[in-house]
Amino acid sequence: MNEDFSLGKMSADARLTATFNYYEKTEKDGEIILSACLGEGEVPRLNRGYGLDGNELWLSLNNLYQEIRGKDDITAADDIIGWCRKYAHPYYIYQEIQEYKWDISSDAEYWDISTNILGSFTFPVRRIREDLEKLYRDTLVILMFKKCLDQLDISEDLARITWTDEFVDFNIFPVNAHLPKISAYLNQMSGVTVKLNLDENGEMKVLPDFHSVFDAARFSLSQYVSIPTDYPIAYGERVGVATCECCGRLFVKKGNRQKYCDNPECKKERNRRKSRTAYHRRVQAEQDSRWA
Repeated sequence: MNEDFSLGKMSADARLTATFNYYEKTEKDGEIILSACLGEGEVPRLNRGYGLDGNELWLSLNNLYQEIRGKDDITAADDIIGWCRKYAHPYYIYQEIQEYKWDISSDAEYWDISTNILGSFTFPVRRIREDLEKLYRDTLVILMFKKCLDQLDISEDLARITWTDEFVDFNIFPVNAHLPKISAYLNQMSGVTVKLNLDENGEMKVLPDFHSVFDAARFSLSQYVSIPTDYPIAYGERVGVATCECCGRLFVKKGNRQKYCDNPECKKERNRRKSRTAYHRRVQAEQDSRWA
């Protein structure tokens, strides 16, 4: 099992999750359905958490939304399957993995019944698309709220929130005028609860009541925006988050001046832009020297 998972301040209590290598695409009543499948004698890879640290999980789901936006369900399904195979099955609301079943990691019969026969790890593409869109929209709005409360310019944030004009005045009036609207938005968002449960050692423990990767991502989003801006980036799992100036995806910053994500194509574009900027500066300097 992977013990390296980190999720805010609850890393030791992250839910047991599973990663499957194969998914089937089927169509039912006009919907594309994805079902995790196992071959004879196979078991999924079990993880403590979701295969990423909390902030990267949250951002990877936002970027998955951007990858499938505008694609039809059949095409989007391939991107979704790729994400699930790499990280974790997204939903557990109908079949929680039993923390206290000690032989679960090698019990092929248990997994065959649960996965192949009962279809416990099945979900429609439409459902995950809706959840991805909700998370993406909430992320953009909450990050904007954070900047607004820190009295930073939010012009670029407002330009990305294109589905509503509810916040168009947020860059104009004093922050105090926006507090009721911010509070109302936060109150209607989905929250994460905790509950008393049994862990893998058969001991009672307070565990986050995550039923999907989206619960975990929202918890991480909450952790990120609730840490004061003047705290060090590494404090309390807080990291710098920015929008790549090349591809537009959200990414975890490795330094305050980083403007591009680690995608190789974005790095190439960064180098091209730096070369063009250096060239124009050199030309300008040569022109200035002639007129001096």
